[in-house]
Amino acid sequence: MILRRFLVRILLGLTALVPCVTGAAAQYPAKPVKVVVPAAPGGGTDIQARYMASRLSERLGQQFVIENVAAAGGNVAAAQVAKASPDGYTLLMIAPAIVINHTLYARPGYDALTEFLQVAAWSQSPLLFIANPSAPMTTLRELAHYAKANPGKLAFGSGPGFINHMVMELFKIESGANILFVPYRGQAPALTDVVSGQIQLTVDSIASSGQFVEVGKVKALAVTGAARAPAFPNVPTVTEAGFPKLTANTWYGLLAPASAPADIVAKLAAEIGAIQREPASVQRIREMGAEPFIGGASEFAAYYRNELAKWAAVIKTSGLKID
Repeated sequence: MILRRFLVRILLGLTALVPCVTGAAAQYPAKPVKVVVPAAPGGGTDIQARYMASRLSERLGQQFVIENVAAAGGNVAAAQVAKASPDGYTLLMIAPAIVINHTLYARPGYDALTEFLQVAAWSQSPLLFIANPSAPMTTLRELAHYAKANPGKLAFGSGPGFINHMVMELFKIESGANILFVPYRGQAPALTDVVSGQIQLTVDSIASSGQFVEVGKVKALAVTGAARAPAFPNVPTVTEAGFPKLTANTWYGLLAPASAPADIVAKLAAEIGAIQREPASVQRIREMGAEPFIGGASEFAAYYRNELAKWAAVIKTSGLKID
């Protein structure tokens, strides 16, 4: 009898706790939520973040406010969120640079493995290997042959540590090509210099470089997706070109500080999943040159860790490092 009463009291106590846990998520958000974007206004990460934030604001009845923190390749923004109060009211919209910088920088200011929770993936899109029209190649294999036969005569540009940079470094590892890297503060000026002929090569998103491919100001050598891009059905994939390890996407997702409440993270993931499935959202994300990247927190966490390991291996092999 005594044991029975004891067990009943425990069950009643646990039952009393349930409204407190679920209540926190049910009331979330009770005030505006800050979404830190590690990029300047107007770029791909910012555009994606602003659309996601606007839809979350509509669905949850509180403002999701964008704060652009463009410094040190995204490290300042990531460190800011990693050290923020883990209450679900400070979030980080990320692109691949956050996982790349974890290894690329000697002191990034945060630990990408231990200081964040992966809330949900948002969108993804393949990249294009592009060249100035005067460059003496039309395919990725021709690029490899020319770069090996003419070491250092070709230059490619990108922001250091961007996924664009990593994809080209991986190409150099896989092909043995000798191509000079020219660092830029962002991808836009690198693309401008490829168009003008100041440099010959870059790797860029379809959203930003596609318009130049269409009018012949640059030529597309290959697409990094697993399948050909609908916008450019005549451009072969990297696998078709003989370099399957170059298959990669640029992607966006949402992180929270590591100790953020699990029920709030689950609520955010569910809301993002619902937005991604809306026909209007699918259309808008495609207009931004991407596809919805649907997956809950566990799926995103697995992808996130795989990306970190993949690019860490490239950085180690290439010998890249930023102090």
